[in-house]
Amino acid sequence: MRIAALGFHHETNTFQSVKTDYDAFVNYEFLRGAEIAEQHATANSTLSGYFQGAIKYEFELVPLLFTFTGPTGTITKNAFDRITAEMIALLEEKGPWDGVLLAQHGAAVSENFPDMDGEVANLVRGIVGSNVPVVMTLDLHSNITQKQVTNTDAIVAFRTNPHLDPVERAIEASDILIKTIKGEIKPVQRLVQVPMIINIVKQPTSFGPMLDIVNDVNEVIKKPGVLSASCGQGFPYADVEHMGVSFLVVTDDDIEMADHLANWLAKRAWNRRSDLQNDSTSMEDSITRAMNAPTTGSPTVIMDVGDNVGGGGTADSTHLLAEAIKQGLKGERSLLMSLFDSTAVQTCIDSGVGSTVSIKVGAGTDQLHGEPIEVTGYVRAITDGRFEEPTPIHGGHRFFDYGPSVALITKEGYMLVLHTMRGIGNMTRQQYYSIGIDPQHYKVVICKGTVSPRAAYEPIAREIIMSNTPGVTSADMSSFSYKHRRKPLYPFEEETKFD
Repeated sequence: MRIAALGFHHETNTFQSVKTDYDAFVNYEFLRGAEIAEQHATANSTLSGYFQGAIKYEFELVPLLFTFTGPTGTITKNAFDRITAEMIALLEEKGPWDGVLLAQHGAAVSENFPDMDGEVANLVRGIVGSNVPVVMTLDLHSNITQKQVTNTDAIVAFRTNPHLDPVERAIEASDILIKTIKGEIKPVQRLVQVPMIINIVKQPTSFGPMLDIVNDVNEVIKKPGVLSASCGQGFPYADVEHMGVSFLVVTDDDIEMADHLANWLAKRAWNRRSDLQNDSTSMEDSITRAMNAPTTGSPTVIMDVGDNVGGGGTADSTHLLAEAIKQGLKGERSLLMSLFDSTAVQTCIDSGVGSTVSIKVGAGTDQLHGEPIEVTGYVRAITDGRFEEPTPIHGGHRFFDYGPSVALITKEGYMLVLHTMRGIGNMTRQQYYSIGIDPQHYKVVICKGTVSPRAAYEPIAREIIMSNTPGVTSADMSSFSYKHRRKPLYPFEEETKFD
């Protein structure tokens, strides 16, 4: 059996001012053919799971094209047209196929297609036809649509956040695909969209109401005849009509069962709706709590929710840095954080390791993420920003490139790691180990993320604080001006009904 594998992967924050063009994908990760195996075969990503599925179920996996870039703004029409044209050309040229594995995100938005993932599935279906099974894997943050369902035989979404199960879900997708090809099963799927959102600070799946939802999903999966079940948490920073929570159940030729179970999951989540909303801490209280925390050899980790790079943040917010300075946090190893700032990096490189520089850092993208802050510091190290992460972390990626990076120790005792690639958050401690820094030895660590850094920092954190900072990924959903979302939608319209 010859199975095509391809994907056009992006989480789109439509409130981000920086559009995502073709070069953003080329400069981040744009892989063809054997390059996909080189980057993913030994990682812990979705593509890794496809390779493992090929071994387990004894099929020929033909990787065609996979591209993604960190969460940023709306994908340009030019980028969409060029990338999908190449995907479809490869699918046509390299066929025929017995099946297709499609690695999408589920929250991608382009200038021409608000449901970009649905359109990619539609294009793939148009090439392979209705008789060739297509199984699509999605991120847990997906805004799942009927268009995505219509153009696939089955959809399988991650079930953990941080995303530690891409390999398992990809193997699950491979299992469904191969059994479908062999005629052992006939997957049918039902989608139920719930008129609500889950606030980003309530999306971790290891505790709280999301753990209850995941347990419900797992309970459904145990039932005879169920092939898969998924919760699409929704991505609330994509201003599209289909944004919100959804549930999808795939059964073996029993659409009534799929409908019943998807509705059961949806109603269970709806009953928890008030518990799934914002309860984050103000940035002022976040710094105060961290400063007053006992010194235990474990850092207080503050999640910079408004600059969640994993959700489209700019990676250069200075709100928490300014607050730390204002409250007088100081001392050796008092604070560790990273900032995207190409200009500041170049100044430090020009000055050299061991030099002292006075520069402004951060807040270079827009007016939402603070103001540039002038610091004086010692240039401790300069690296090319490339490193590997051998262990499973959020998303399962192994190879990272932050671009030329510097470590700067300020006169307050802060360690600022400045980098030149934007769309990468603090999802791995290897970011700091690779430049000679051990984050465990700092009093306060600020992470530009909400959930994605947890897999890396929970093992060393004394406490994790969700800080409600301003920005394009703020937990305060009333700060966004939506133009396209459906109405009513809870909690925006508290009177929303769901039967």
